[in-house]
Amino acid sequence: MAEILDDLGWMDGIGVLGSLLLCVAYAAVSNKWLAADGIRFHAMNLIGALLLLASLCTRPNYGAILIEIVWAAIAAFSLYRIFRLKRRQGETRAF
Repeated sequence: MAEILDDLGWMDGIGVLGSLLLCVAYAAVSNKWLAADGIRFHAMNLIGALLLLASLCTRPNYGAILIEIVWAAIAAFSLYRIFRLKRRQGETRAF
């Protein structure tokens, strides 16, 4: 186990942070602490996916890279849709 921990770098920490952010977002929606169609949920998903992607640049795993690209794209499109709808409705308050 110590051998594994010795091999971890700071980019692995970035990936762990991204994983935790995705898990917190999921837990928050599951427990109704955040709305599933809200900006914070999708922002947490986008940031978490990007952090994981950054860490995967140092240790590529193509299956994980693919899922994080898809995850980030879904979150980015959802944020785009939310902001476009708010702009149409004349709202300037994002949160």
